Amino acid sequence: MKKTTLKLFLTSLICLSFAAASLAQDTLPSLSSNPRRPDSFWHRVRLGGNLGFQFGSVTGITISPEVSIRTVDQLYVGFRFLYQYYRYKNYFWDYQNQTYIDFQSSVYGGGIYLRYYLASLFDNFLGNVYAHVEYEYLTYTRPFVQSGPPPDGYIQDPYNYWYRPGNEVIEINSIFVGGGYRQPITNRVSIDLLILFNLNDSYNSPYSNPIFRLGVGVGL
Repeated sequence: MKKTTLKLFLTSLICLSFAAASLAQDTLPSLSSNPRRPDSFWHRVRLGGNLGFQFGSVTGITISPEVSIRTVDQLYVGFRFLYQYYRYKNYFWDYQNQTYIDFQSSVYGGGIYLRYYLASLFDNFLGNVYAHVEYEYLTYTRPFVQSGPPPDGYIQDPYNYWYRPGNEVIEINSIFVGGGYRQPITNRVSIDLLILFNLNDSYNSPYSNPIFRLGVGVGL
């Protein structure tokens, strides 16, 4: 996806998010014909997130808290914060020293999303279904700089790209679209299952389509 298109999408999403948030008030518009009790600000706020662990030849730890607020009808504006630690065993091959090199890095970032539940359209389990669109930004430092083949570079990754020693800052912009299902556990606690597709997939992206997320949400 071209940078101009990406910037336009991000700008539109941010403007829409803040416009929706500015409409948040005690009595919110709704598509449902059923009367709704006025909500306070904090009753419209949800906290949640997910934790992920993976061990073996690839070690991964993911910590991703999030906060969202219900604005117009069943439209939520949310913000995610993300930390990931990855360690790939024997990821690079050093032709000069004839040995494998592990790759490990810490990834930092976050995202902003819009999520719409169908609760105003259905009064059964279909009301827990939702649509989701999100922009995410990630950055990490790679201990090697991408280069040409020997003699310029002598370190190779599994995809046959060449590198030389040095630090390179990697920035990843992702656009996700998809949907999910919220399974209530109590009146305020639920489990969220989300399926997403990255529309801006790239070589440096840590994701492969489709993307699955499993998290917990708590209403205040």
